[in-house]
Amino acid sequence: MTQKKKLTICASMAFSKEIGIWRTKLAEGGYEVIQYPKEFEGEFLPNYKIEFSEHYQKMTDSDVVFILNLQKKGIDGYIGAAVFAEIAFAIGLNRTSRQDNPIKVCHLNPFPDELPYREELQHWQDLGWLVPWEN
Repeated sequence: MTQKKKLTICASMAFSKEIGIWRTKLAEGGYEVIQYPKEFEGEFLPNYKIEFSEHYQKMTDSDVVFILNLQKKGIDGYIGAAVFAEIAFAIGLNRTSRQDNPIKVCHLNPFPDELPYREELQHWQDLGWLVPWEN
């Protein structure tokens, strides 16, 4: 029996409904979704600190990081600062400690020209470090 690939979803919490839909879709597609953005109750900063740490730790354990970049703020394929940081983190792991077993970093939709870091995303895609989702 083939072991399921471990996958982390990176997305804006504004997409919580879509995250749930994609969690199901990805699990049905044979992935083990080990981490995704979660809403939390109570004090923001203590919970944010825990979620932030857990999310990045799970990324290090993943075979795939899936960027769920949908429309936000009137921009198709939106990637905010937090998700950009997550992409950079996964790519950084691949360039250092995960060279022999790289994390596949995939994005769902094309990158919009309006993003201030669009050029960097394009460089990473041109280098093959960030690829379109093909499932």
